[in-house]
Amino acid sequence: MDNQSKPTISVSISITPATHSYANQEAPNLNLIITSHYSEPITIYADDLSPSLMLACGAFTITCLNNGCEIGQACRTHCRIPPPTKVAVTLNEQLFHTLLPNEPITISAPFSRNRPETGGKPLAKSDPNYVSDRVRASSSASGVDGLEPGNDYVLTLGDSPHVHWKTVRWWEYGTKEQVLHPDDKENALDGRKVKWGRAPHEAIEIDTTSIGPVMFHCRE
Repeated sequence: MDNQSKPTISVSISITPATHSYANQEAPNLNLIITSHYSEPITIYADDLSPSLMLACGAFTITCLNNGCEIGQACRTHCRIPPPTKVAVTLNEQLFHTLLPNEPITISAPFSRNRPETGGKPLAKSDPNYVSDRVRASSSASGVDGLEPGNDYVLTLGDSPHVHWKTVRWWEYGTKEQVLHPDDKENALDGRKVKWGRAPHEAIEIDTTSIGPVMFHCRE
């Protein structure tokens, strides 16, 4: 294995199903399809490379094709602030993903805001229950939550996301099993160092050129 060469990673995006009915309890999936073009397995720590975080932090723009208007999206800033040094930081193994050569993996999340009061069911902007303790009448949309039935929409990349999703900050050569369970226990990963410390290699800039407009439709 040539540990001196730097892997390249490309990403594409899809929404499934492409038609959402507000009669459904579940939101459609926002899918992030990630492909490594390196010749050997690598493992990435996908903390910022998260469809749910991308949606919450303004990585996307949604435009209504019926009237050409851009739909305001709820947006927050993703802060990376470590806790005090005496606080233990667990290693979140679910964020580690093995990328095999040219074999895409998919990370999915609901294409909607979190609505505990509806059990996660997205609501149309015109729904009488749209306003809640968490959502004001003037609140921007988040995915299909806050859009309107009968309209066609297109999802594109936003200009100023509040999360650095286009960079894989932490990655290592080898499979997830090899990275998380090294033969030498002294090389075991530390949760705090992975999340906030210096990464073992230079960050990988993600190739986003394959991301095109994603069309979807909302109905009653």
